[in-house]
Amino acid sequence: MYSPLSQIKYVADRVKWLWDNRELIGGLQWTEEPEVLRFFFGRMKEIGNWQEQLVEKFKQDFGDSL
Repeated sequence: MYSPLSQIKYVADRVKWLWDNRELIGGLQWTEEPEVLRFFFGRMKEIGNWQEQLVEKFKQDFGDSL
């Protein structure tokens, strides 16, 4: 049986991990930015390959625990 508190602890642990590894996160750049509702209809691309680095670090720290 699970506890809702265990889910909250899990999320808190992963958010803390993400904060501790925030230097790995690069950014995004607009490629298409409409004037209206840009956050819904705009398009972005990643800057660098930070996603792969973040995933690799996650696997090092947690293995396949997703």
